[in-house]
Amino acid sequence: MMPTGKASGNAVLAKARALYGSRLRADDYRRLMACRTMTELATALKEYPLYSEALAEVNPQYARRVQLENLLRQSLYTRYDSLCRYDRSAGSKVYEYFTLCCEVDELTAAMRCLDAGRPGDYLFRLPEFLQQRCCIDLYALAKATSLDGILAAVAGTRWEKVLAPLQSAKPDRGLTAQAEPLLQDFRHRALVALAPAKGGTSAAPNLRDLVELECDTSAVSNAARLIRIGAPDSVVRTNARRDCTALTNDEWEYLLAARDLDMFKARFAGTKYGPLLEHHEYSVLKEGFFHYRCDWCRKWLRFSTDPTLVMLCYVWLARCEVQDLDHIIEGVHYKLPPEDVQPLLVGFDEKD
Repeated sequence: MMPTGKASGNAVLAKARALYGSRLRADDYRRLMACRTMTELATALKEYPLYSEALAEVNPQYARRVQLENLLRQSLYTRYDSLCRYDRSAGSKVYEYFTLCCEVDELTAAMRCLDAGRPGDYLFRLPEFLQQRCCIDLYALAKATSLDGILAAVAGTRWEKVLAPLQSAKPDRGLTAQAEPLLQDFRHRALVALAPAKGGTSAAPNLRDLVELECDTSAVSNAARLIRIGAPDSVVRTNARRDCTALTNDEWEYLLAARDLDMFKARFAGTKYGPLLEHHEYSVLKEGFFHYRCDWCRKWLRFSTDPTLVMLCYVWLARCEVQDLDHIIEGVHYKLPPEDVQPLLVGFDEKD
């Protein structure tokens, strides 16, 4: 790495760790879960540095659930924006993957508003750096009142071909449900493309380890869900993507040959992930993976010297925190007691 690149890499490390230092702690989670009204929750959230800017214009007295959820997503974009500026100057291309993920989020958000019959609710909120690199016509997307409008907003971009099958979409199935598999498949392939080839003797993990963990989370979870409902073997194998995995082919064959969910779980316990997930309490495998991945990302955010890995570890933890806040917002909305909400919080750590 050139001297300038090394300095930029160090800046990424410092920025990601500084942002992580402003995370919510166990006492913060307890305070937010104890809120009884959306007004009380909005007031509390505005006091935290990571969310104060995004919620600056919110009047707590009139705060709404959807409004808070959208603005919290905006706070994530702002952090992506600040990290991507450093990452790009360090010569990494990971920022391009972040931009792609933001485009997936924006397209999905616009389609959900269409499905709900409220297209006017969609407003794009990408920060300037990401806006400049976004290939979608966001202004056209915000004005879209039909599928044709969304397809016009992506005309001439990489998404035009991805979303082309929607031209024969079934109106009774919902636009989002039909688009998400197309969008997520493209995002998955972009993620796998980031992973370096296997090899090396270093004990420290690299970007490939993190990508394998994310891909295995999805593949194992999909396989378990489909086996549980008795899906045909061909469907299970198609949805358990193994193009970037930490498991061997023999381990996968053994897993996918399971006749039912109990057998699948028993066989999974014998893979490399079994002992790693057994330290966590969870009801479904995906939840177990999330808890393990939080621990993994916390560890290597602190100890890795790879700027890109540290940045991606932070981004995962930040996404988990915002998802946890979504659960808390939902809990307050439905007036659930804190003891019912806390088990849903992946990032809650009593020792933090």
